[in-house]
Amino acid sequence: MNDYAEISQLVARERLYRVRHVKELADCYYPDATVATSWQAGSLDSFLHGEPAEVDPKFSIFGSISTPVVHQNSNRAYVELPTTTHMRMIVKGVLMEIESYRRLIYRVEKRDQDWKIASMISINESDNLRPVVPGTTLKIDPKELEGLRPSYQFLAYVRQAAGGKISSDLLGIDRPDDVAKVYAKAEDWLNTKK
Repeated sequence: MNDYAEISQLVARERLYRVRHVKELADCYYPDATVATSWQAGSLDSFLHGEPAEVDPKFSIFGSISTPVVHQNSNRAYVELPTTTHMRMIVKGVLMEIESYRRLIYRVEKRDQDWKIASMISINESDNLRPVVPGTTLKIDPKELEGLRPSYQFLAYVRQAAGGKISSDLLGIDRPDDVAKVYAKAEDWLNTKK
């Protein structure tokens, strides 16, 4: 397998293992990796052993990915991976499903023989919230959505409804300058000799 195929398989495995909650997820990362998502930012351990407030363990999280775009320079690469995550939850007594569209930016390295993830950052793009059972409805007062950013407004809404918190400063395509900085830093990292 060439480097591009190995790197693509690595990020695909990471997503598959994440939704299946299997221990092999940790093997996709270097122990000193960092992960920034909508519900945590920090060490690999906080990502592996935590869950966002709105996640109900009786419902499975599932997702799908698109083809990754790999930018490689020698033993480093950053990867853009479009992904969609689906989560079911009870909101105001109604079974709902949230669909979140994100772009994940991975920094991967080949430190020894294997490619592994050194960091992952999530960029929010859009989301939807809909009833699972046809004919049921969830009434949301539009005032409840005021101040919630369009790139993740329903994710923020359900997290707050579940008693959790969410930053209003997450990465999202509604703040293109912040996203541009992520790409500029990834390019700098890619082209810096280790």
